Amino acid sequence: MLYIRRIFQAIIFIIFIALICYITYPLSLGGLVTIFPQFSPFLLLTGAFFVHGIILIGLTLLFGRVFCGWVCPLGCMLEYTNLLFPRHLVCISTGLQYYLLIGLVLCFPFLWHIEPLCLMQRLFCFILTPWRYTPYLIITIVTVMIILFFRRAWCQSLCPLGGLLSLFSRYKRIQRQVSSACTQCGRCQQVCWINLKQDNCLLCFRCQHNCPQGAICFHLKMQRHKGTKVEKIDVTRRGVIIAIVSGIVSNLVIRLIPHNQDKYLIRPPGALPEDRFTSACIRCGACTKVCPSHGLVPDFFDSGLIGLGSPRLIPRIGACEDFCNLCGQICPSGAIQKFTLNEKRKTKIGMAVINTEKCLAYNEGKLCMICDEQCLYNAINLDTKKRPVINKKNCIGCGVCENKCPVYGEAAIRVVGGKGMSG
Repeated sequence: MLYIRRIFQAIIFIIFIALICYITYPLSLGGLVTIFPQFSPFLLLTGAFFVHGIILIGLTLLFGRVFCGWVCPLGCMLEYTNLLFPRHLVCISTGLQYYLLIGLVLCFPFLWHIEPLCLMQRLFCFILTPWRYTPYLIITIVTVMIILFFRRAWCQSLCPLGGLLSLFSRYKRIQRQVSSACTQCGRCQQVCWINLKQDNCLLCFRCQHNCPQGAICFHLKMQRHKGTKVEKIDVTRRGVIIAIVSGIVSNLVIRLIPHNQDKYLIRPPGALPEDRFTSACIRCGACTKVCPSHGLVPDFFDSGLIGLGSPRLIPRIGACEDFCNLCGQICPSGAIQKFTLNEKRKTKIGMAVINTEKCLAYNEGKLCMICDEQCLYNAINLDTKKRPVINKKNCIGCGVCENKCPVYGEAAIRVVGGKGMSG
């Protein structure tokens, strides 16, 4: 069964990578490409609901943390990393995962930076799209490298999704049984990633495969025996209180810490209001990969700590194309609402502003009408001297003008959004 599980893991991982490769215009597979993040029960924190998370909890109640041991892409990466580069695996108190779970749920905008399904989706969205090599990619890679270092400790005591599933796994119906042939050699405990915690079992079959006496087997029992006790959760009242206080304080800090929001911060069309958007976005990276102009990139502190990794439009890299509405179609959390192309063409995400000191028509008197020619919304008019003037009523902030501006470096016409529009 150990080898069957590893083959199954590899197949699931290949499917996971293949789906990410299909996150591209025109999105032929629809929302199926983000099916892995949709399995995260934490999506309920954003107000989104997917039956996939309920299915995952149901499977956990039957088979324990089988998702962690058989399906999770990060679990597969850890499995094969340990096969290729074996080393002694450290153990950490299992109670730590519950403290981390409590703290991260109370400060859930930070949860998405290490939630395994979103983390892996984001990592490969970046890796498989070379123009996505942004500073936030470095944070993502460093996070994965730290997890690869901890390996066993991550699954046992650090993974937030593993901690949540462990609470349901305590009532699973499949049980590990040890026969009288056991000689107490301790081999099973050496290879077990969760330190032989029955109610935290990954159903990985390492213990069964490595038992020299064949004393370990697994049985599915639909009803627990009356004498069967659920293992006590390894937490203390003081630890729980510290976790709650830490989570609440962290949430307040990242929301209230002062920061100078970039006036050129532009969110995708259909994005929720800023305060809700930064909390609802799960940083899966799907919208940045599907963007045909490559203009959507992860934010890097320009919207503060709470907005780290959330998508923003940089028109100089790529404008918001008139023919595309895929960011709303692909978003699994609802941070970017679904919208039709007609609705998108009426949605104002920013406002173009001309820097007359850099504009060739204003500063040098040259005849340059590129921004006017490229604008699809008749939002740029020419005055009597053939200089561009913004029609604020028609401009929706798509950024085509900024993208096509021939001025070297920073464009002479830029799109402001949010703070810039209100200012």
